[in-house]
Amino acid sequence: MSQTKDYSNFELRKKLKALVTQAQNNELKLQKLQRQELALISADSLPELIDIVLQQYRLEYGLDYVSLLLIDADYEIRHVIEFMSPGLLKLPTLIFANSHTTLENVVIAQTQEGKSLSPAVQKTLFPNFKDEPYLGRCSDECKQRLFPSIQKEAASVAIVPLIRNHKLIGSLNLASNESSRFIAGSGTDLIKRLSAILAVCIENAINNEKLKLLGLTDALTGIHNRRYFMQRLEEEVVRGLRQHLPVSCLFIDIDHFKAFNDLYGHAVGDEVLRYVADIIKSQMRMSDVLARYGGEEFSVLLTNTDTHLAQDIAERIRSAIADAVLTVKSLPDDLHVTVSIGCTTMFNTNISNVTFLGETLLNAADHALYASKGAGRNCINVSDFEEIAMAQAAH
Repeated sequence: MSQTKDYSNFELRKKLKALVTQAQNNELKLQKLQRQELALISADSLPELIDIVLQQYRLEYGLDYVSLLLIDADYEIRHVIEFMSPGLLKLPTLIFANSHTTLENVVIAQTQEGKSLSPAVQKTLFPNFKDEPYLGRCSDECKQRLFPSIQKEAASVAIVPLIRNHKLIGSLNLASNESSRFIAGSGTDLIKRLSAILAVCIENAINNEKLKLLGLTDALTGIHNRRYFMQRLEEEVVRGLRQHLPVSCLFIDIDHFKAFNDLYGHAVGDEVLRYVADIIKSQMRMSDVLARYGGEEFSVLLTNTDTHLAQDIAERIRSAIADAVLTVKSLPDDLHVTVSIGCTTMFNTNISNVTFLGETLLNAADHALYASKGAGRNCINVSDFEEIAMAQAAH
C-alpha cells in the first residue's frame, strides 16, 4: 500500500514538474514574442522595420532563412523605397509581386505536390491560405519564389499571410533546416499574432514614408527637392570623412532656359524641366542623389566617386541631353536642349567641420558651373575643392 502511494506521489510530482516546465517555456515564448512586437511597433522607418523582420527576427528565433514578400501592384512601395532607401531593393530576401498570383502558385505547389489544378480547385484552396499559414515542405516553386538565395535545402517552411482589411498584402516566409520545425497541423497562434502586428506595422510604415516623400519631392519633376538633397549631403560628407571615401557634386543648369519660357510659355518650360530631370536620372546609379536645387538648376550627389568618374558621369548626362530632342505637341518643331555642368570632389581633406565641407562642395560645384557657362555653355568644368575651401576659410 505504501509503495503504491509513493508511486502515485512520484507520478504527481513528475506531472507537476512537467507542467511547471511547460509554463516556464510558454512564459519565455511570450516574452520573446512581446520583445519582437515592441521592436516592430517602435520601428521609426520602413528600412528599420524591414531590418527587424529579415535580420533580428531570424536571429531571435534561430531560423535559417527569412524573407518578406510584399504585393505591390502599382509599384507604389518600390517607388517609395527607391526614393528613400534604394539599397533595400538589392536585398534578395525582400521580394515584390505584382499580384497575389505569386503566393497562390507557391501555396498550390506546396499543397498539391506541384500538380496542375483547375481554376475551381484553386479558388477553394487559396482562400484557406489567407486564413491560415502554410506549414510543411518546400517545393521547387517555393524555393524559387520565396527563398531565392537560400544556401541549403530547407527541410520545412512556414508561409505566413499578411492581411490588412481582409486583403492579402504579402507574406512572411520562414525556413528551417529541421524537418520538425514547421509541421502541418502544428499550432500557429503565435505566428498568426505576430503576422497581424507586422501587417499593421508595414502598412503604417509605408504610409509614413509616403508622407515623408511628399515633403522631400519636387512636385513638378517628381525627383528629390533641395531639402532632401541637403539632408543627404550632410550624411554623405560624414560618411566620406569616416570611411575616407570621395564625394563628388555636380551642378547642372539648363542653357538659355529663360528663352523657353519667354518664347513658348511656362507650360513648355515645365516640359523642359521634366524632360531634363528624366534624362539625368537615367544616367545615374542607384546610390546617387538627384534633386531640383532651384529654378532650372539641378544638383547631383555622387557617393564614393572620384573626380575622374564624376567627370565621366557628367559627360554622359551632358551628351545624353544634347543628343536628344524634345517633342512638344503644341509646337511645330522639336526642341534641342543643352546643359552646362560644374563638378567638384571632396577627398582626404584635413577639415572636419561637416557644415563647412557641405557648403564648400556646393560652392565649388557652383563655381565650376559658372566657368562652364562662361566658356560657351553645353560643356563641363571642374573646380578644385581644396582651393575653394582654403579661399572660404580665409574669409
